[in-house]
Amino acid sequence: MKLLLASSFLHPRGGDTTLLLAEWAGWRARGVEVLPFAMRHPDNLAAPTEARFPSWHAPRESRSLGAKLLALAQSTWNREAARALDGLLRDTRPTAAHLHHLHRHLTSSILPILKAHGLRVAWTIHDYELSCPTGLRYRDGAPCDDCRAGHYAAAIVGRCKDGRLLPSAAVALEHAFHRYIDIQRYVDVFVAPSRAVAEALRDDGIARVVHLPNLLPTGGIVSRPAADVVFAGRLTEEKGIYELLGLARALPGATVHVYGDGPLATALLSAGLANLQVFGSRPTEEVRGALAAAKLAIVPSRWPENQPYAVLEAQAAGAVVVASRVGGIPEMIDDGVDGVLVPPGEVDALVAAVSRLLGDEERRARMAAAAKARIARERDAEGWFAAMRTILGGG
Repeated sequence: MKLLLASSFLHPRGGDTTLLLAEWAGWRARGVEVLPFAMRHPDNLAAPTEARFPSWHAPRESRSLGAKLLALAQSTWNREAARALDGLLRDTRPTAAHLHHLHRHLTSSILPILKAHGLRVAWTIHDYELSCPTGLRYRDGAPCDDCRAGHYAAAIVGRCKDGRLLPSAAVALEHAFHRYIDIQRYVDVFVAPSRAVAEALRDDGIARVVHLPNLLPTGGIVSRPAADVVFAGRLTEEKGIYELLGLARALPGATVHVYGDGPLATALLSAGLANLQVFGSRPTEEVRGALAAAKLAIVPSRWPENQPYAVLEAQAAGAVVVASRVGGIPEMIDDGVDGVLVPPGEVDALVAAVSRLLGDEERRARMAAAAKARIARERDAEGWFAAMRTILGGG
């Protein structure tokens, strides 16, 4: 099997690239020739095919109105990406393609090219991008299903993308166009890491969906300062940053360390809390070290997460996880056995759960052992690659 691995990004940025990069390394270790295809971003890792990547574009980075409109058009259908991929496939002739993030960058323009070259195509869905223009199914502080069944005008009315009209209209147009051309016909299998996302896809009319939990990456650990509580993730409202801030205020005797960056970093830094430290975006090895040294990890998300690596990495590192009962998270935690689930958006419930666990070392040790046993039982790399090889038609 010669595999095309396509994603808009080829550098660490979130759960989608965590899986992508772990997969790339795993296939190479198993003797599979991998051909990465991504946008030509300055942060990309080195790749043997990088000379064939299409140029980077981002509407929010464009200054003039003309440049913004051009970038928005490219965000719906990227002709340059389609041409670049066509040339790469003619020269390399892979047999299968595994897609990750396409929206607004590579775009669905590459799908007809893949099918024209006869590749078997699998697409791992990392959030709700096929049915929700922002991918989050979240608006105004709560989960949202207003755009289901193609009602994408709701995203414009709600200013769902960055709270602005033009970006919201652009993502709504993109999704309407996808539905118009029926992008399903270009994909052989849609892969959902969580059963929650698999169900959401099927409910929205997506066929040929299989459930395959995320691959847990391996790697080193760099020692970091110990903390009572660690949060690792993007600093945005839907990730529960206000709940994180409420926790730090309610438990001034507990040290809270935050790893990640995002628009709410300023809110945390300006809070003036002596027990709260924000370390920003750090290499994966450092985040793993922070989790390994922590008593607890919290994942207080408000949006219906898919299968967050914030939970997986913490469980593997031995930190007990307190997380929201939302989306695919309950599939990853047996409440009271290998972690604790709390209602999303309820600071008091989060504070109570964290406070109880910090005061019960024996219970934390039992839960950490149970979580590690769960990881060993459910996250077998050989099983993941065998399943993915079957999905890709590689035997």
